[in-house]
Amino acid sequence: MGQRKRQNWLTGWLLPIVVGVAIALCIRQWVVSAAYVPSESMYPAIPNPCYILVNKLATEIHGVQRGDVVVFHFPDDPAELYVKRVIGLPGDTVKVTNDAVYINGKKLNEPMITQPNLSGFGTYHVPAGHYFMMGDNRSVSEDSRFWIHKYVSRQAIVGEADFVLFPFSKMKSIPQHL
Repeated sequence: MGQRKRQNWLTGWLLPIVVGVAIALCIRQWVVSAAYVPSESMYPAIPNPCYILVNKLATEIHGVQRGDVVVFHFPDDPAELYVKRVIGLPGDTVKVTNDAVYINGKKLNEPMITQPNLSGFGTYHVPAGHYFMMGDNRSVSEDSRFWIHKYVSRQAIVGEADFVLFPFSKMKSIPQHL
């Protein structure tokens, strides 16, 4: 009888718990996860401080597009995660002036940007397989304009920042695309 109780305990409690934890870890690894945003570099799209939902499948399904808000490993310190908006695609020439951003000579329409670029002026040539990132709150954003390694490789992109999870008072969808 003792053997049967032990077997029921294993199959009745332990096995479902182990399977549940394994499924949760797989979902976190390949589907969705949460990330902490401590800075105001993406304000007003992302309030700070907050936790956001990172959709890891979105960039795999539709690729990385200009205007996407993505989470990625910071090129100058891959242990850190950053969140920024994709501005330059592979092969693009990005020109940053005090009042606008130009992509391949054409002014980028950025209705969510409410202030001029205060620094980081210049022309940047995005290499193949890489992206140029900028924060929406340009006056405080430490982005591609200021990094030693200016471009984010496709492999460094974790996923799309889709939703503000916490605090609940700031819960909202994160606007994608320009």
